[in-house]
Amino acid sequence: MKFGEFAVGQEFSASTTISEADFNAYISFARTRNVLHENRELAEKEGIKGTLVPGRAVIARAEGEMTRLPAFSDCMMLLYGMDGDPEWAGRQTRFLGEVYAGDTLDVRYRIASKKEEKGYGILRVDYEISRSGKTVVVSRGNLYRIKI
Repeated sequence: MKFGEFAVGQEFSASTTISEADFNAYISFARTRNVLHENRELAEKEGIKGTLVPGRAVIARAEGEMTRLPAFSDCMMLLYGMDGDPEWAGRQTRFLGEVYAGDTLDVRYRIASKKEEKGYGILRVDYEISRSGKTVVVSRGNLYRIKI
């Protein structure tokens, strides 16, 4: 879609599964160290039942799935920033539940606002990510710069 075709309040959705291989690739790329990923016995003692996927990996996957949706796939689009939401006490993202390797996630994207700036369009996209009908991540104020 072209920038002018996006409407405030418009929603899109996607579904994705993060595999064990996806988890390992993310950890390798991000160079993230977490004792709960490295020590399975400790993780189990802490109530973690499987391979816990980092929240940033969940957000990255949700963004990747968005770029594959027909509405976004032909856009010349770059992540411009992540702003806090003044209606949400300035918060941007909250991780509300666990995501484990093998979980299937449903993602809802909502165009929260749009504006033109210096020959580009800026879309503010809010994400809500759910697992088995329960919201696990809310991310507001993801700004994307789109060529007009």
